[in-house]
Amino acid sequence: MHPIDSPSCKDTLQHTLKLLQARFAQIPDMRQQGKVLHRLDEVIMVALCAMICDCESFTGMEDFAQTQLVWLRGFLVLKHGAPSHDVFRNVLLALRPQALLDILTGWCGELTGKHVAIDGKTLRGTYSAEQGRHLVHLVRAWVDECSLSAGQVVCAEKSNEIEAIPRLLDSLSLSGATVTIDAMGTQGAIAEQIHAAGADYVLALKANQKGALQAVEAHFKEQMQTSATGIRQCRSETLELSHGRCERRSYAMTDQLDWFHKSWKWAGLQSVAEVRRSIQRNHESPLLEEVHYFLCSFKADVLKLAALVRGHWSVENRCHWVLDVTFGEDHCQVRDVNGAHNLSILREMTLKALRTEPSKLSLRRKRRRSALDPAFRLQILSHLHT
Repeated sequence: MHPIDSPSCKDTLQHTLKLLQARFAQIPDMRQQGKVLHRLDEVIMVALCAMICDCESFTGMEDFAQTQLVWLRGFLVLKHGAPSHDVFRNVLLALRPQALLDILTGWCGELTGKHVAIDGKTLRGTYSAEQGRHLVHLVRAWVDECSLSAGQVVCAEKSNEIEAIPRLLDSLSLSGATVTIDAMGTQGAIAEQIHAAGADYVLALKANQKGALQAVEAHFKEQMQTSATGIRQCRSETLELSHGRCERRSYAMTDQLDWFHKSWKWAGLQSVAEVRRSIQRNHESPLLEEVHYFLCSFKADVLKLAALVRGHWSVENRCHWVLDVTFGEDHCQVRDVNGAHNLSILREMTLKALRTEPSKLSLRRKRRRSALDPAFRLQILSHLHT
């Protein structure tokens, strides 16, 4: 007997599917009821199942629904048969993304004690030659511990992140969390907003804050010693050997800021930090050296800083990179803002289900096996807890 066929597993799966469908059923259906055949919750459920099975386009969803209709009717009614690609398109273009996002973000739970990384991603398939720009740029609040978005907002271009980040932060309950943002979000008003919400922050300091950068850079370049200056500095160093690459990171922090004449600009600022990275890829390649500076709202703690700086990039390598490489998000040609955003949310829901399934298969192999093996597909779905 396949594990998924056991009575207890079947009961758990049916319960999970009913809970998930019940959440979809709560989404307001703005369509004219006398002119539609397919229930909104069933269309979304089929679209999600299709996405798990590597059928991401509207026509792919139709093909999945038609070929797997008997299987789908194991937990859905689908009174009028398989929805067409036009149905999927019309629903996902008309659906308000926040309704789907509320389900996704609900899986993150409370943010207290968690790391929230703010970062943006342009959906390159939404490029409009007529307007000369990408139509959709998503800014995510990525929860490192959950590998899920706690919130998302849309802006037109990366340069508009300064306007989008406050909207995103305002939508989150940040009390007790720690927020990390790249240099684009290193603004006094954003630091004040995070501090007022009861959260800590780590903000990357770059040339867009020229005066502050010069002051912090000059301080760390002086290499003051505690015995000589009275300024306490915490230091730490790590060495990592992986895939033929040697990477050394050194961290330095100080929470005595009498010398920092720009500190008044940053509400809640308690320390500044320097991170140096030295990378040697092989014996023949040149040594690459990078230096980064950060503003932090907590006392000097280099171990905490190291975890947050490394963890911030999980939004890139565990979300944005995977969405592009495994799901081909940048190749999706849906240029409607609602449609592109809803598809991205469905991809992230799929990513959660695939990652939670405990087998050692790669994400790509899990999707391929889900398409071929209905029992494994059900096993994937059983991990979508609401």
